Amino acid sequence: DPLVDLRVLRAPGLRAGLATLAAAMAAYAGLLFSLALHLQAGLGHSPLRAGLTVAPAAAAYGATGYWWRRLPAGVHHALPPAGLGLTTLAYLGMAGTLQAGGRGQPWLMLLLVLFGAGMGAAFSPVLTQALVSVPSSQAADASGLLTTTMQLSQVFGVAVFGGLFLSLAAHPQAHASATAFATVMLWLAALSLSGVAAATVLARTVLRAATR
Repeated sequence: DPLVDLRVLRAPGLRAGLATLAAAMAAYAGLLFSLALHLQAGLGHSPLRAGLTVAPAAAAYGATGYWWRRLPAGVHHALPPAGLGLTTLAYLGMAGTLQAGGRGQPWLMLLLVLFGAGMGAAFSPVLTQALVSVPSSQAADASGLLTTTMQLSQVFGVAVFGGLFLSLAAHPQAHASATAFATVMLWLAALSLSGVAAATVLARTVLRAATR
C-alpha cells in the first residue's frame, strides 16, 4: 500500500487548504527566524529580550485561535483570508517601520500583535475547513498531508528567507540588518498574499458545501 493515497487530493477544499497552509507557515517561520537574528545580531538584544518582544504576538495568536469559534458561524469561512490579510498588513508595516534602519520598537510590538491575531484567526479554521469534504476513510491520509505540509513549509521558510536575510545583512552598509529584515518582510507579504488567494478559494468551497 502507498504511504499516502493521493486520491484524497480530489476532496474539495483540501488542495486549497494545503496551499493556504504552506504559504502561511513558510512566512511564519521566515518571520520568526529573521526577527530573532535581527533583534539579537542587528540590535544587540539579549535572547530574553528578543523572546519577550515576540511574546505579545504569541498571546494574540493563542487568544484568537482559541476564541474564533465564538464568532457567528456565518463568518467562519471568511476567517482564513481575513486572518492572512492581517498578516500581510503586518509584514508590510514591519517592512516600512524598519526600512533604512529605523528601530521602531513600539510599532514593531503592535505589528507583531496584529500578526499574531491574524495567524490565530487563519490557522485553526484552515485546518478545520480543509477537511470539510474529506471522507472519513481518507482522514488519515489528509491529516498526514496537512502535518507534512506544515513541517516542510517551515523548513522552507527558514532556509529561504533566513538565507536571504543573512546574505543581505552581511553587506557592508549602514543599518544592514534592518534593511535586510525589511526586504524579507516584503517577500513575506507577497507570500502571505498568495495565501489569501488560496484561502479565498477554500472559503468558496466551504460555502458551497454548507449550501448543499
